[in-house]
Amino acid sequence: MNNIKALYFKNNMCGVCTAFLPKMERVARDYDIPLEIIDVTEKPEFAAQNMVFTVPTIIFVDSEGKEMKRFARNFSEYEIRDFLDRIKEFTI
Repeated sequence: MNNIKALYFKNNMCGVCTAFLPKMERVARDYDIPLEIIDVTEKPEFAAQNMVFTVPTIIFVDSEGKEMKRFARNFSEYEIRDFLDRIKEFTI
């Protein structure tokens, strides 16, 4: 699945962000997806360009940088894996 990338938006004051990051890193490894971690306090312009208003937010983008799917605030590892399993059929 090398034609998609995951953007993980977080900040260091967010306990959920810190707790979920290892799970997201594991998902990225399992599906061989590049994972870019963005701290919204360090890159507020980038967060604003992507309309990220809450953390954690995970945005999956295609090879052209277009958003495919967004997970924000309340989501589970299962929901992310389910999305990736469904799109895997179309990216192989």
